[in-house]
Amino acid sequence: MKIQFYYCDNEWLRNGFSRYGLFFSQQFCEFFSKNFTREFYNGTGLRPSTKVTLAGYKQHNDTPIYQPGSVSKLNLVLWIMPEYNDNISFCWKSKSGRIITPTEENFNEDDVKCWIDGLKPLEYWKQVATQKKSHPFEIQNLSYDLKVFDFGVEMILRIYAKNNYSIIKEVISNTIEKFNILSEADSRKNGVVHTHRFVQKTDHFVLQIDTGSAGIEIIKKILKEISKINTINRVEVDI
Repeated sequence: MKIQFYYCDNEWLRNGFSRYGLFFSQQFCEFFSKNFTREFYNGTGLRPSTKVTLAGYKQHNDTPIYQPGSVSKLNLVLWIMPEYNDNISFCWKSKSGRIITPTEENFNEDDVKCWIDGLKPLEYWKQVATQKKSHPFEIQNLSYDLKVFDFGVEMILRIYAKNNYSIIKEVISNTIEKFNILSEADSRKNGVVHTHRFVQKTDHFVLQIDTGSAGIEIIKKILKEISKINTINRVEVDI
């Protein structure tokens, strides 16, 4: 699955903010996803990645997540892993003066102008720079050697083991599935993982993961679960 700021492929992904009473029609979701990506790239030069995404929660203030009006707003949180958050607003208005709501279908997109308020491109580039930073993992008693490398654009784990690669992959997939199910049952309290895939190399395999709103917590959980498998020698993480 291509990494996006917001996913519209099915109802579950399309209604990621439903716990705040915000629902998207299929057309508005695609309109938002497409235009947010374009406006964000034009304003910052950054594209969505496993590192740069939208958090799955509203701003930590009294501002509602959706404000309708002559200029309507979605008040969102930009998330740059592992720990940076920034309040931004996706804004839109129709040239005709008509209020377009997020649940509306069959509206004329050519009639709508949109932009993003609150962007801080220089600050974002500092966050995504591939410079050494202290890593956020404080995990005790792992059975293998853990190395955390520079902060890059994509989140990957390289796992070196004696054997049992298929078992390790199964544990990882089951951990992610269980995490999503439990979080979803609790109004996505802990966020959800969007996608993951495995790439086999000669002497190790790579886990590529779009952590979505689950963030660093799912990585910690994966590291703890695979620590129960005694054939792993080393895990390297690129945040």
